Amino acid sequence: MAEPLCASCQEPLLIEVEPDSDSEETKAPAQTESVPDDVELTCGCHYHWECFLESYTITQCPNCDKDISVLSPSGSQQVLVTLRSEGGLQEKYDILPAATEEAYMRAYPEERKGHAYLEFCREGDIDAIIHMIKDSKDDDGEEYEEIDDILRYRGTFEGIDGSGLHVAIRYDQEEVAWLLLALGSQLEWEKFPSIVLQAMQGLGLQQEDRNDEPDIRTLVDSEGRTPADLAKQLGGVWEEWLSKGRLIA
Repeated sequence: MAEPLCASCQEPLLIEVEPDSDSEETKAPAQTESVPDDVELTCGCHYHWECFLESYTITQCPNCDKDISVLSPSGSQQVLVTLRSEGGLQEKYDILPAATEEAYMRAYPEERKGHAYLEFCREGDIDAIIHMIKDSKDDDGEEYEEIDDILRYRGTFEGIDGSGLHVAIRYDQEEVAWLLLALGSQLEWEKFPSIVLQAMQGLGLQQEDRNDEPDIRTLVDSEGRTPADLAKQLGGVWEEWLSKGRLIA
């Protein structure tokens, strides 16, 4: 029986990846490796991950038009697929959040920069955050009007709802939270640990780089919660932050 092909591009359901580094002993060139890249829908159609995201339309298969959505026990819509990738096999993987997010980004490409910023906040990628904040212009050198202040960009997707400070709190990224407070809040400098201020200097940031209007601690997410409200709900490491007033504007 022939192996299935991607219903979109009609190519084998593989992707070429390169090893992390060349062999230290032989100095041989890195050889690419074929790994699975297969999104199997409940209708039986197969896609590469990127091909599915590019052709996805609501909750129907882009190839056969069959309904591929189901309702979760809580009543929310899902698109469950069998995912085969370099990481292994994942059955009943809900691809709907990723597909919805990608569809939105394709419709509103100007949002990609802000969305990437929130992803960096979620991952704790300090260097990437600083790079984005310092570089607030697009490829043509024009001011990035849609997100003129990246610090105050707010997302609406699950997991990255609200501002960067909301996202940092949700994912326990304390270093990110300190950085954002240093750059976008009116928190007094004496309330910052010396190690935080030293780290800022090491990253080439000074007090003059602060843009504290409006204070990012006053921003709300889609449910109307300030970062402090979210911290109260989550507790944990943020209890100390709340007790010391770091999140109250």
